[in-house]
Amino acid sequence: MAQLNCETCGAPLAVENQFIRSVTCQFCGSSYLISGEQGLNPRGKGVKLADYPSRLSVGQSGEIKGKKFTVLGRVRYAYDEGFWEEWQINWSDGTPPAWLEEDEGYWTLYKRERVRSQIPTHEEVKVGSTIQVNTMNVFITEKRSGRMVGQEGQFSAVMPIAGDFGYATGTADGKPVSITYWDGEIEVETGTDLEPHEVKLS
Repeated sequence: MAQLNCETCGAPLAVENQFIRSVTCQFCGSSYLISGEQGLNPRGKGVKLADYPSRLSVGQSGEIKGKKFTVLGRVRYAYDEGFWEEWQINWSDGTPPAWLEEDEGYWTLYKRERVRSQIPTHEEVKVGSTIQVNTMNVFITEKRSGRMVGQEGQFSAVMPIAGDFGYATGTADGKPVSITYWDGEIEVETGTDLEPHEVKLS
């Protein structure tokens, strides 16, 4: 793993693997993009997460359906009716990191998909409609705006540390699909719903 240091407080920043695109200092909350030959590109200071009861913590290990993982990062998002948390997890077999989302006691495992088709803008998406995303026909069940309220750790995505972003969720062939619009990017993830007992912690 690469060893870098926070440019604000000097604390070490350990980058776990080649998939990491952003990292947050655990001491001062400064956020960085990983750019070039493992160089740092400052992005500003995020909000440090306050303690909140959860089954997971950064650095914790576990297993999902026989596949071992370690928690790399945690991010909390807020919307008009509450908030939800997502955990960036790193697989022990070297495959790209995934997201484990907890929302009102329900768990969903998401993996990022490469965008291969034109996707409607957030403004164009309507709840109850069906849109084409890559080869999937996604029935939209929810459309909202959200904002980040805190983060810690490191991530394989560029995280929106300020301002609102749009997102829409739906289903395709019985599987959850998430579409996020931020910083001029559109990210698509497909998910698998999990029962609480399927997330085993070490």
